[in-house]
Amino acid sequence: MTNVETLSTRQWPAEAIDPRLAWVDYDVPADELLIYFEGKPVPAVSDPLNAPGFHGVALMFAVGEDDESTEEIVGVQVMPMLLGAVQDQPHWAALAWAAMAGDFGTELLNERLPDFLDEVARAFREYWTPAPPMEEQLAEIRREAAVRQ
Repeated sequence: MTNVETLSTRQWPAEAIDPRLAWVDYDVPADELLIYFEGKPVPAVSDPLNAPGFHGVALMFAVGEDDESTEEIVGVQVMPMLLGAVQDQPHWAALAWAAMAGDFGTELLNERLPDFLDEVARAFREYWTPAPPMEEQLAEIRREAAVRQ
């Protein structure tokens, strides 16, 4: 299977993501919300969702032993969260607060995370397209640099 074929077969996890198992962290200085579906961070690369109203939201795809991205979606990254994404989705602010609150935010996180993940899953199904191969991205950067000179 080629890289392009692999990218085009990516799907949202078939089974519901249990908020009690998810690893959720909000990094204040980076204004970054990270959610790993299976309870612990794993090697992953982020790919922007590029959906209306989802500014700063990226899907995290697992990285395999060969250091190549796999088709498995393992999490969601939102950056900037409070200074970016929350401008479009104010109800997401509760996720950052719940993550920062530790044990005090567990109930709120368990309540709000499923709806957030449903929103991201819907946007993924409707809008996400795979990033072009790295060679194409580098060629585009070179073309833009040549135009500026």
